[in-house]
Amino acid sequence: MADSKESNAKRLENLQAIEPLLGSLRVLSLSSMQMALNRQEALQNYAARFKLVAAQLNAEVESKHVKPARKKAVPEEPKPKGKTILVVLGSTRGIIGQYNRRLAQRTKDLASRFEGQLEVWAYGSRVQRSLTQEGLAFLPKEDLSAGSRPKYEAVSQTLRGWLQSMQKGRVERVGVLSFRKQIAGSNYEIALTRLLPETLNAAIGSGPQDLPWPEPIIEGDPEVILEKIRLHLSAISFYELVLDAIAAENLYRYRLLEEAKENTSKLLEELAQAIHIERRREITQQLQELLSGSGMLLER
Repeated sequence: MADSKESNAKRLENLQAIEPLLGSLRVLSLSSMQMALNRQEALQNYAARFKLVAAQLNAEVESKHVKPARKKAVPEEPKPKGKTILVVLGSTRGIIGQYNRRLAQRTKDLASRFEGQLEVWAYGSRVQRSLTQEGLAFLPKEDLSAGSRPKYEAVSQTLRGWLQSMQKGRVERVGVLSFRKQIAGSNYEIALTRLLPETLNAAIGSGPQDLPWPEPIIEGDPEVILEKIRLHLSAISFYELVLDAIAAENLYRYRLLEEAKENTSKLLEELAQAIHIERRREITQQLQELLSGSGMLLER
C-alpha cells in the first residue's frame, strides 16, 4: 500500500509539472494558427488588387491583338512530356504524427495511380519520415516556413525554378498536396491543388473591371507587365497554400494538446482522490492499531 501511495504521489508530481507545459504549447499552437490566418487574409486582399490590375491589362492586350490569317496546318513532331512534380507540404515539428501519416498515405495512393514521370518533393522532416515508412522515393526539401511565417524568398525562388524547367520542357506541371481549409466550416482536409501551369485568366476574369481609387498608372508594355503580375500571382498562390498548411498543422496540434490537457486534468483529479483514499486508510489503520493496543493493555 505504501508503494502504491508513493507511486501515485510520483505520478501526481510529474503530471503537475507537465500540465503548465501542455497549456503553453496549446496557447502557442492557437496563436500560430491565428497569425497564419491573419496573414492569409491580408495576402488575399493584397492579391485582389493585383488581379484587378491584371484584368485591366488583359483587356488592353486582347483589344490590341489582331487575329492573323489562317495558315495551312503543318504537323508538328510530338514533344517529349516533362515530369510532374508533386509537392507535399508536411510538418517539421512533432506531436502530430497522424497528420503526416495521412499525407504520406495519400501520396502513396497518388503515386500508384499516376501514369508518367512523378517526382515527389517533400517539405518537412516529419513528413519525410512518414514517406520513408511508406517506402516512397522523394526529394527531401527544407521547410518553407518558420513558425507561423512562410519564407517568401524561398517560395519565390522555388517557383521560379519550376517555371524555368517548364520553359525547357523538363517539367510539365506542378501540383501541391497539403491540408486546405474547407469552404464550409473550419475543418482542414487533404487536397491536391494544381499550381502550374497557372490559370490566370480564370482567376482575374475577362474585360476591364472597376478599380478602386486611385487607379494604377500603367506605363510600358502591357504584355510585359501582365507577365510579371502573372508570375507574382503564381508565387502568391503557392504562398497561400503554405499559410493554409501552417494553419492546419497548428489547429491539428492544438486539438491534440487540448485533448491531452483534459486527460491530464482528469488524471490529476483521479490521482489526488486515490492518494486521499490511501491516507484515510493509513489513518484508519493507525487508529485500529492504537485501539487494539489499548485493549491489550487493559486485558493485562
